[in-house]
Amino acid sequence: MKKLFVLALAVVLTLSLTAVASAATFDPYIGGRITWSYTESDDTYYDKDPVHLDNSGIKLLLKGKVTHEETGTWGAIGAKIDGWPSDNDGKLNGPNAIYDFGINNIGGSNFSIWYSNWENENMNRGQGRIHDSAPAKYHEDFLFDRDMANVIGIDYKTDKLAVNFGYVPDENIKGDNDFQIAFTYNFDGGKVHAGYWSSAVTTDYDNKKGYKVKEYIIGGEFKAGFGTIKADYITLDRDDEKLKSGKVYDGGSLAQVNVSFDDLKFDVTLVYDDGYKFKNDGGYGYQIRYTGFDNITLAYRAFEADKKVDEHENFTDFYIGYKYGIFETRLGYGTVGEGKDNDRLYASVYISFW
Repeated sequence: MKKLFVLALAVVLTLSLTAVASAATFDPYIGGRITWSYTESDDTYYDKDPVHLDNSGIKLLLKGKVTHEETGTWGAIGAKIDGWPSDNDGKLNGPNAIYDFGINNIGGSNFSIWYSNWENENMNRGQGRIHDSAPAKYHEDFLFDRDMANVIGIDYKTDKLAVNFGYVPDENIKGDNDFQIAFTYNFDGGKVHAGYWSSAVTTDYDNKKGYKVKEYIIGGEFKAGFGTIKADYITLDRDDEKLKSGKVYDGGSLAQVNVSFDDLKFDVTLVYDDGYKFKNDGGYGYQIRYTGFDNITLAYRAFEADKKVDEHENFTDFYIGYKYGIFETRLGYGTVGEGKDNDRLYASVYISFW
């Protein structure tokens, strides 16, 4: 039944695109971003290499797109070139061929269906993730952010409701199929959202090792007289893994609440971690941010583990951000982990081409 479902979708998409190719229009697009940082620290990680990528990197996207407004059919093809510190020591990867195709508002309905061989971000939900510290990470990822590739996407969207579904026909390392579903419902006083993701994370391609993992999020955003309140709860459920401390880890959860005083341009975020970030015994964190000056942001955030075994992931970060033309810049000071050489002073810049 599963194979018939996938085959039927492929046939529908192929026939639709073939029928209208001659009447399509061409829409090229290029974009990307550059981030860079300089860090001064006694830590051996930065001592002789202060210009360090961390979460800096380059991402370049070039796509051509054909569309047919009457039928809602479209297709896109292009190349993606990127370089991140986790990939080949920050060297550029690519170019990698990318393509997408689909049908928007099928038959005049609120349903759209499409396929992408490289990325589907429609299921992202929740607040920005603040429990990671990096000098050049300017725009936080969503708390629920599990991008999928080689994925069939089905979207349903109205003024009040958005439902997004993603399914990967290829079997993962555990012989299952990755999938996600997420929804957002808007109402007069705010919105609520939820999401679910099921996959298998690969730890060793050669020996086909990995573990099954599931993640859930539920949250919302509510308008108040003084501003906005946001709340999210995310939980991770996965196969057992023995940590270096000897504890068996099978997942954890994290609760995050943000209170924004809109007129004051001031907001506070509180985080309680129960094994999501600090895998052994959890911890807590917070962020205080002020944006009342023109183009200037003042922010301080800190995360602290409950137990010594997780203290290597502790951090503090205070920065002054300034937007100058195309540049977003930060000058900051903070600490990472514990010990006498754990402080750092940094300057960073972010340039967006999107």
